Amino acid sequence: MPRPPHTPPPIHRLRIRPDAPKPGEPPAIDAARPRTNGKASKRPHNDLTVQAVRHLIETSVLNYSDISTRTGVGRASISRWARDGGWTRPLDAPRATDRMPSERAGRKLKQRKLATRLHALAERMIRELEQSQHVEPDELMQALQVLKMARLEAQGRRKRAKWSGPSETGAQWASKQDAIKTALKEMRRGGVDIDRAPREALDLVIDALPSPDDDHPALRQRGKRKK
Repeated sequence: MPRPPHTPPPIHRLRIRPDAPKPGEPPAIDAARPRTNGKASKRPHNDLTVQAVRHLIETSVLNYSDISTRTGVGRASISRWARDGGWTRPLDAPRATDRMPSERAGRKLKQRKLATRLHALAERMIRELEQSQHVEPDELMQALQVLKMARLEAQGRRKRAKWSGPSETGAQWASKQDAIKTALKEMRRGGVDIDRAPREALDLVIDALPSPDDDHPALRQRGKRKK
């Protein structure tokens, strides 16, 4: 039967199939994951959903928000899958914030990436110790302190105290030295021996500290004045 004029062609839905499993691996899950003891699975997305996200990451120029809207997967999960799986984006695709170069990263992003950087530094130091024929006690203690620092950042320390220090023009103003002392005190309370920690790890912590200008009362946006 001929199609009426000015009728758009039918839309065919393409189904993304997962890659064939390697020898010895279980087949891909293409249905909802079963519940265990009435509780939902900690991995609610099936393998087909993961493949759909990967397809959009590697072939489209959509940002993470648009991919999240299309697939129903949160941006945090998309970012974690792309990072752990080593997925590559097209050259003209927008760059994710967690893959922004350190030179362009803001203070908040540096704070989020601090635990990852400390963990990578600890792994590198441990790898160097394993390859070394003679292990110095000082080097071993330095690696141990970096591991403690990475653990504290991964666990999430208490909210840093508000800036306090000498005031200018009647507003509270904190100096960089006060912020450094506060961060080092929190590390000491977590069991880190600052004197034995390597300078590279301490520089990562100091570099991730927020700038005093970010929370200055005079720079906050004023609300509407009450009548």
